[in-house]
Amino acid sequence: MGPLMLDVSGFELDAEEREILQHPTVGGVIFFARNYHDREQLFALTQSIRQAAKRPLIIAVDQEGGRVQRFRDGFTLLPPARAFATADNGINLARQGGWLMAAELLAMDIDLSLAPVLDIGFDCKAIGDRAFSDQPEQIIQFASAFIRGMKEAGMAATGKHFPGHGGVIADSHHETPVDERNDIAVRDMSVFKALIEEQLLDAMMPAHVIYPSYDDKPASGSEYWLKNVLRQQLHFKGVVFSDDLNMKGADVLGSYGDRAVASLQAGCDMVMLCNNRSGAIEALEALPQTQTPVLNNLLKKPFARYAEMVRTAEWKQRSEAIRRLQQEWQEKTH
Repeated sequence: MGPLMLDVSGFELDAEEREILQHPTVGGVIFFARNYHDREQLFALTQSIRQAAKRPLIIAVDQEGGRVQRFRDGFTLLPPARAFATADNGINLARQGGWLMAAELLAMDIDLSLAPVLDIGFDCKAIGDRAFSDQPEQIIQFASAFIRGMKEAGMAATGKHFPGHGGVIADSHHETPVDERNDIAVRDMSVFKALIEEQLLDAMMPAHVIYPSYDDKPASGSEYWLKNVLRQQLHFKGVVFSDDLNMKGADVLGSYGDRAVASLQAGCDMVMLCNNRSGAIEALEALPQTQTPVLNNLLKKPFARYAEMVRTAEWKQRSEAIRRLQQEWQEKTH
């Protein structure tokens, strides 16, 4: 697989997308809500992507729960991560939620949900209730349970946003946040460190945040964070994704081609560029035609088709438990 993950525009592939997917630099596709009409259409889209590429590709989506759940009708509505930490029996529910989220996507032939969020606290506009807690120890507990559920279903886990996005208010979708703190490595990074040591994280997504006490580049384009800290100090051996390089937080890295190359050189294994077809093509032309064998570790394990899965007692029990939690959360917050 090549090092670029990009998006597609709608419910079906157009002719240009079929051609782009055959390019050896493309290694993945990420879905958005605009790609989903119903389960039958989604499964057909995943199959057409695999057929067009004619080789293994990672198909991914952000299906965390709460406000970041791309597929809703026809899928179990998942609560945000914060809901688990406020519930009775929350750790068990987090494990069930991780399994359910992963199982429903795997049944659609989707490899990854880029989850969970490991950031601390709820104040950041980009994070909010996507965080499990404002306490590192609690995040480690609930994230570990959620990941174990994902792995039971057969899905790899991606921790985000390394080394921690929770200490800034600004949203990196719209600007480049600057975190002036000098204790990131002690507090925020402790969550990532613990889960790496438990060997629970298969992939990592760095933040489009600058931490000037450590380096003058966003973590997503920083050799200091990705090679020195993540690889050498924390001994992380999994895949490193960039966050979407079309986000404003990545503007400081230059043109779309420049930022894709910069992220790759800084230590990312796969770079992501979405919602900008011309930018994705620019990145495609700038990136080297290299293959990244470690990406194969993220491909899903075989799983039941959706119609078969929803007839199982396991799915019914877990789905009902998560539906109750979602309802309780809505009543609590509205």
